[in-house]
Amino acid sequence: MEFQFKTDTLNDSYRVEFSMEHEAFGRWLMSEIGAEPTKIKALLAKITHLKTQQDVEELIEGRDFSLTLTDDDAIVMANSLYVDGELPDGEDLSHYDSESVGECGIEDFEAMLESWLEFVS
Repeated sequence: MEFQFKTDTLNDSYRVEFSMEHEAFGRWLMSEIGAEPTKIKALLAKITHLKTQQDVEELIEGRDFSLTLTDDDAIVMANSLYVDGELPDGEDLSHYDSESVGECGIEDFEAMLESWLEFVS
């Protein structure tokens, strides 16, 4: 997963840019986590706990995006894609826009969050 963090010097705000197949992570990061170190640290603690478990899945619902974490993967999906809280059975995610859904390994996701925490601190 490739990403770049930037500071907007005009208004001292932060921006993120992710590779095309991971754009949803950037949108999720800005809309659900922002530059709040306490939220980032709490999420990192959840990841640490999940990595010690097996066959455990945690869904963290946000305002615009939801994050699903397992001991292996992180999946970000726009809430507008859910029907009654879940995707329809058999639905192939590959046809959705990369700005609406993204998936990566838990280690890559954790490294991104640690980098983001360092950047905003």
